[in-house]
Amino acid sequence: MKQFIWALVTIVGTLSNVSAKSIETAAKPAEPQEQYAPAQSWTEITGLPGQLSDNWELIETDISTIWLLKNQDDANLLGRISAQQVEDSVQLTDEVDSIAESFQYQSATLQRRTETYGDVTTEQLEVSTKDGNQDVSGIFVLLNYESKFYTLLLTSHYDIARLEQHKNKLMNGIFLAKK
Repeated sequence: MKQFIWALVTIVGTLSNVSAKSIETAAKPAEPQEQYAPAQSWTEITGLPGQLSDNWELIETDISTIWLLKNQDDANLLGRISAQQVEDSVQLTDEVDSIAESFQYQSATLQRRTETYGDVTTEQLEVSTKDGNQDVSGIFVLLNYESKFYTLLLTSHYDIARLEQHKNKLMNGIFLAKK
């Protein structure tokens, strides 16, 4: 299970041009030097509109463009968001192709989709597998917003349908209603 989630986190780091060592540091549980940001600081910190749902908390890391998301109601639900400045528009479908390709030798089920939240179109990849009898799933959400390329990753021990409900609630809060 932990290997699968670390693989997901490492893939996001590869796409964000951040070394795996930096990602491991950023993905570890919060330590005293990390700052917890209240939901109302969401836009100032990330540059994204909307706000986090009441049960989510943003945790800043030592890397200014990587943030952790903590669900206060469910410690099993992990989140990570990253941003990078782009000069040219990143082709989201190409990035999803790269992520999907990285899972080609793993026994994981992949499903791609395009969804729109507010005025923002996202490309998404759902990855699910089993660790023994336990479900393990991850959802990548990739988007361009105001000259930045964002990657959101949610992981859990849930089946993919349950994780998708959490993702939709989170994305609706960030970008308003889903179209």
